[in-house]
Amino acid sequence: MIASDSLLRAKELDAYEAISSLDRHGETVRLILAEVSMLSEKYRYVQRHDVPHVRELTKMIDLLWQEIEMEAYPQPVLNPLDQVGTY
Repeated sequence: MIASDSLLRAKELDAYEAISSLDRHGETVRLILAEVSMLSEKYRYVQRHDVPHVRELTKMIDLLWQEIEMEAYPQPVLNPLDQVGTY
């Protein structure tokens, strides 16, 4: 990644962080995510399109889905004292 990419990414992040909430724009955000997901999946395994931005998008989308799946299945909180004497 070149320095100008980092600078552009930082500017974009600053712009999005300035938005107080994306809740009002949920449907548009979902459409954008769907398009980005489709494009990153399309170019994931195509070597001639081995573009750093696509790799980064793919990683971020994978991370997003991991977080969503983790939230969907909350881990039970075990009390260690409940485990005493169960062996």
